[in-house]
Amino acid sequence: MDTAGLERALKPGGVLLLVLSAVSPVLSVFVGGSAVLHLAGSGAALAFLAGGLIAALFALLYAELGARVPGAGGVYPGLAALIGPGVAHGYMFMTLVTAMPLIAFSALGLAGYLKILWPSLPTLPVALAGLAAAAAIAMLNIRTSALVTGLFLGVELLALAILTWVAATAPQAALTTVLMPPEFRWNNFGIAALGGLFWCGGAVYALYFVEEMDGGHRALGPVVAQAGAISALVIAAPMLVLVPAMDVVPGLYAAETPIAAFLERQASPAVAQAVSAGVIAAVFNALIATIMAFARLVLGMGRDGVLPGALGRLATLVSARQRAPWGATLIVTLAAAAAIGLGERWLLILTSGNVADYILIALALLLARRRAEPTVWAAPAHPALPLLAILVTLWAIQSFWFDAETGRPSLLLIGGTFLAAWAAWHLRRAAGTAPAFNRSNPNA
Repeated sequence: MDTAGLERALKPGGVLLLVLSAVSPVLSVFVGGSAVLHLAGSGAALAFLAGGLIAALFALLYAELGARVPGAGGVYPGLAALIGPGVAHGYMFMTLVTAMPLIAFSALGLAGYLKILWPSLPTLPVALAGLAAAAAIAMLNIRTSALVTGLFLGVELLALAILTWVAATAPQAALTTVLMPPEFRWNNFGIAALGGLFWCGGAVYALYFVEEMDGGHRALGPVVAQAGAISALVIAAPMLVLVPAMDVVPGLYAAETPIAAFLERQASPAVAQAVSAGVIAAVFNALIATIMAFARLVLGMGRDGVLPGALGRLATLVSARQRAPWGATLIVTLAAAAAIGLGERWLLILTSGNVADYILIALALLLARRRAEPTVWAAPAHPALPLLAILVTLWAIQSFWFDAETGRPSLLLIGGTFLAAWAAWHLRRAAGTAPAFNRSNPNA
């Protein structure tokens, strides 16, 4: 084992597979789609159309940030260089606070879906076993890991295609009626559109793999832009077919799982079983890809001296044979396993309120453009896209604040984490021990 850099061995197509695996189209449609249907009814079609479009546009901002300052840490190297290390320090700990519960939530989701097929399975041991299996795959050579996730993604997309075909061949309401339903409610639509944005987004995952991508930061901009557009398309398009088919069946929107209820009513048990297998593949695939991505965030933090002592040294360990960050992967896996014990409510609170990405990236790019700093790839429509990102973030903060049960506690907790970590960096600077953030990308 050593602490050498990662191997630049992954083709841009492999990065796209990893991003789509982390985004998980089937989960976005089944889980995210059901949640948005509960909020907006048939307005979910417009919510996903709007959210998908915004997600594809905001992917261009991620693309420019990654092209300007690439590194396995993902977003934080760019924030450190363009806004300042204190903001980057706050961002990375805020991200960790949401990332570990997200992985834990996926592990519990995997156990939940497996229990549908085998009710006698114990939830906690199955969740931990799934987490361990995903981590083992995440520690393989990145080309092997990308191949495995690509195979699971194929099963997932096949299940999504079956679901879309069932909807397309069912009786449907007019799309124009669905896109502007008579009972349209703007207050619910705002939250629903934010849900569509969240579930269609995910291009940021590409930034974590730049050090391992053939072509490096020069190839990153187009890859992230493509990832954003493809993710939005494969998630929003099925919803535009599903909702008109569901709209003609009374009572579906009120079902606990509206899309699953639609499938059970319109398809045979064999088709329902096939899609269920696709959902299980989707959860496990997302688990692998998100562990891989956040392990590279932890690797960057270890190399930059953010993590203390033995933990920091462990985070930098890279397998001499597989060229994968096994130490960081182990840290992420153990932290996610511990987060499982927090319970569903706390996991929801910790994963739902991180709305700072877009506004921080927008500010970073506005500063970079004002200074006329050179870049190999720049997002179009400047400054319109950064300004839109700021407006959407303020809209999201307002929406979450009025959700007193989950949204407001989440904002306060995650925002408090950011401020505490920001203050901690300034204390470390005063003590002369603050990380300089100048070693995140040795391969650039």
